[in-house]
Amino acid sequence: MRRLIYLSLLALPILGTAQSFNQKHVQATYVGTFDPSAAQGVISQIYSTAAPSPDGESYKSHLMEVKKAQNWRKFPQSSQSFKTNSTVAPSMGIRESIYRYTPTGMPFPVTAGIPNDNAMAISKDGILVAAINSNFWAYDIHKEELALPTVTGLYSLQQIASGSVTENYYDPKLIYDPTMDRFVLVFLKDNDAANSKIIVCFSSSSDPADPWYVYRLDGNPLNNNRWTDFPAIALSETGLVITGNLIIPGVSWQVGFDGSVIWHLDKTAGFAGGDVGATVYTQIKHNGKLVRNLHPIRGHDNISDRLQFLSNRNFDDQNDTIFFVTLEEGSTDTTIQVDALVSNMPYGVPPNGKQADTDLTDPTSGLQTNDGRVLGAIQKDDWIQFVSTTAHGNGPTAGIYHGFIDLSGSDPKVTGRVFWDDERDYGYPNIAWTGVHTSQIQCLIGYNFTSVQDNPGVGAVQLGNDTTFSDPIDIINGTCYVDRHSDGYERWGDYFAIQPMFDQSGNIVPSEIWLSGYYGDGPNQNRTVVAQVFGNDTTVTLHADGGKVYPVPAADGTMVHVEFNLDTDQFVQGHLYFSNGQYVQALAGKNIPAGPAEIMVDLASLAQGTYILKLLGDGGFEKVVKLVKH
Repeated sequence: MRRLIYLSLLALPILGTAQSFNQKHVQATYVGTFDPSAAQGVISQIYSTAAPSPDGESYKSHLMEVKKAQNWRKFPQSSQSFKTNSTVAPSMGIRESIYRYTPTGMPFPVTAGIPNDNAMAISKDGILVAAINSNFWAYDIHKEELALPTVTGLYSLQQIASGSVTENYYDPKLIYDPTMDRFVLVFLKDNDAANSKIIVCFSSSSDPADPWYVYRLDGNPLNNNRWTDFPAIALSETGLVITGNLIIPGVSWQVGFDGSVIWHLDKTAGFAGGDVGATVYTQIKHNGKLVRNLHPIRGHDNISDRLQFLSNRNFDDQNDTIFFVTLEEGSTDTTIQVDALVSNMPYGVPPNGKQADTDLTDPTSGLQTNDGRVLGAIQKDDWIQFVSTTAHGNGPTAGIYHGFIDLSGSDPKVTGRVFWDDERDYGYPNIAWTGVHTSQIQCLIGYNFTSVQDNPGVGAVQLGNDTTFSDPIDIINGTCYVDRHSDGYERWGDYFAIQPMFDQSGNIVPSEIWLSGYYGDGPNQNRTVVAQVFGNDTTVTLHADGGKVYPVPAADGTMVHVEFNLDTDQFVQGHLYFSNGQYVQALAGKNIPAGPAEIMVDLASLAQGTYILKLLGDGGFEKVVKLVKH
């Protein structure tokens, strides 16, 4: 049984002040261009299937001890409530497992290194790029074919970085810029202080087969025996933000962490192959203590209004503190403010995911959920929503912690809820906005799932505008459990990718989301799936606004006319939905002067039935009508 925990009391923040940090301007090394059409050679990679754990081996050992000591019975369960039926479950669209071509030209699923490190981005033209551990892949969803000029359909990160076969490239992250119509790819090189680098790649066009501009940042930016791990990225109007953790090698977990780092680069220069003007911020503290795992908050449309970040006490067996970090860059003065918000719902290190072969007496075996760090965060208007994996007080499964930060008042407030299942473990969630109207908070959460009965798969759940969860849907169910290691320790992440779709104007296509996750497939391998998911909106009521719709009903070959009136000049865009709220496609959009207007819609290619037309204007106009075809 799926349930929702929700506590209605809003917790007060511990007010923050400008905190201490170090700032340094750094010259990013321009490596040159990577031209996919000119890349030669055979992809060759050698790696240990026991890949380095996030934040180093000393943290892995400490985390295993926390998992042994974790007791879900310590978590609250008194304020739980059952999921309501007011939020409609999302719907499936296109689904494709990431594949390569064999030498004979046959498609074959990709099994990359461990873990998958799933990253993905999709352009307004339907070009989908993805990275799986150390491989790069592209797919044209309209042509239904691979989009990179290679025999296999893959490139290695080592090829893109112009690296050697002895170097280790991992932890890829991808993002699409709808304003510039370009992609950004970021990944890491090596995990030691002498060789640690951050590789940053800007596409020169919207076609990933065109050249990429490649830069290198020092993973040991202060030259003090550190290496960078666990990157995350976001875009602002002018910049690219990269965060990571600085790790001290060869010491215990108590002293092995040297804070999170924030990089800010000029994205416009990067897309042109120019000087990206890198600035790095280190030693970010709250009350004298280093803040860990800063996760950048993405804008709901992939473009952040401000440079903001979230963090928590991710290694604690139970905690309720959420660190809200704001970076203000000025021409003469830069500030970083850290607010320690106290949530009404605690989070804590989650149990590992169980499979059919998991030793249930050993908390350190099974699919690794890592810790309780923030894994996804988005901001729109006066709210922030974020997700992580957590223990909870209703059973020994891993659940999804969903946080909502209200920014509408003078002090930010955070409210938490946990989505969980009696049998399934959920892991590596991420979140995207699926609203149709600007005032909505409706979001879709994608995640990995597993259980003793179920093989590892990918699912999604809708958070409605009334803050209730829908029934979850299974996007793909694994055919078998994953067994890549000789012991019971299996990798399950470390990331889950998610992004809204954009139209030709660079605006969000309402309700359409693309995501990428992890599933099990024979023989006991870890695979990656990318999928299109529609959030079904139920908050919009049909209403008239003085215009006519004719003819009603429409017949084959008949154009439907919808009249409307505008109070002000504005850009108006049409969107077509099925009667259940599932998105069909974007329609015509144009700048229209104030006064009477109409849109004509040809329903000839559609099946008989009832459809919903939504007209949205950037000046506040809104009209929703039924279209009936016989």
